[in-house]
Amino acid sequence: MESNTNNQSTQRPTQVGPKKKHKASGSTLAIIALSVLLGLSVIFGVTAAFFSASKGATGNITLGNPVNIDITQGGTSVTSLTFDGTAMPGTTYSQPIAVTLPAGTSDAVVRGKLSITNEDATTTDITAVTGTNWVLGEDGYYYYNGKMTASESKDFITSITVPKSLTNTSANKTYVITVQVEAIQYANGAAAEVWTTAPSSWITSYGSGK
Repeated sequence: MESNTNNQSTQRPTQVGPKKKHKASGSTLAIIALSVLLGLSVIFGVTAAFFSASKGATGNITLGNPVNIDITQGGTSVTSLTFDGTAMPGTTYSQPIAVTLPAGTSDAVVRGKLSITNEDATTTDITAVTGTNWVLGEDGYYYYNGKMTASESKDFITSITVPKSLTNTSANKTYVITVQVEAIQYANGAAAEVWTTAPSSWITSYGSGK
């Protein structure tokens, strides 16, 4: 008689009934959602953007002509003054020493300074006469009453005279005549801003650029 144990099934019994469902975690859902969004971005070419705009503009500012100035003696532009002959008491040099604005120069106002010295630093006897429309300021500069334009010339020193009162004690002395002229643009009141020692009445009339 065979044992019943041989006839017994070795298979486990099949479980009958509904299977248990496992809930997906929050991180798993987030990964799935992100994968879907990335997939859609690849498919439809979606990129992150906002409504926006950008525009630029450029322009040029062209500067005017520079301010230039010349010193002329006898109508000729010079860098050094020349006084011909030997001076004697009563000698007058009448070649005008002028201020000239060359062509291509912007409108300007001008001032000039004159100094006369001799070799032994004693009292200066030689005198100079300035042209009309120049006013002497307390700073030692002569200011021209007016605006100058390109190619215009104004006499600064009209004559230099050796006084007749000189005697033999002044013989053979050397006098140095120095003329210094300056110009600054007329526009926008440059003189009023830079030449602060100019006479106030001159600044009001000419240095304000109005």
